Amino acid sequence: MANWKQRAVAALAYNNMTRRAANAGWCLAFVLVGLLCVALGRVSGEQKANLDLWCTGESAHQVPSPTRPSWLTTRFRVDLRPAGVSHMRMVAQLIDANSGAEIGTLRRNSAFRVQQEGHRLHINVERSAKGETDSTIPELVNTLGLFIFRPDSSLSYWMRPLSETRYLFDDGNDMFILCSKR
Repeated sequence: MANWKQRAVAALAYNNMTRRAANAGWCLAFVLVGLLCVALGRVSGEQKANLDLWCTGESAHQVPSPTRPSWLTTRFRVDLRPAGVSHMRMVAQLIDANSGAEIGTLRRNSAFRVQQEGHRLHINVERSAKGETDSTIPELVNTLGLFIFRPDSSLSYWMRPLSETRYLFDDGNDMFILCSKR
């Protein structure tokens, strides 16, 4: 009788060890396949874009104000160069929503260097300039994220290829910039 019990315990222990080994094998296979997929994704997806891009655009945002409802419109041009200095120019206007009259205007220029790391575009601002007749209206100045127009700023933007010739940049402020290869 003791022999029978010993054989049953030994068989049960063997089954548990076999099951553990099989589970460990499946886990190892899962991890290896996952790592291979990540490596393949990096090799195929990390192709650097030629950053010789030209971007133009316009945007409009309603500016909430209890006293004066208005619209903020922006027009910009971005010249992204693969080497050397790149440039951005922007004109922002605050327009009265009721009359359509211009309330104020800002003009900004920025010179910066770019570096691409995967799907991120890193920008180091070297210098900037503003218009001589810029308005100082708080609704205009406080509404814009003007980080790219501050010297010595270091910024990072998400970059996504839409096709072989078009790219989309996310500035993180609900605005996307569409660029095309030259």
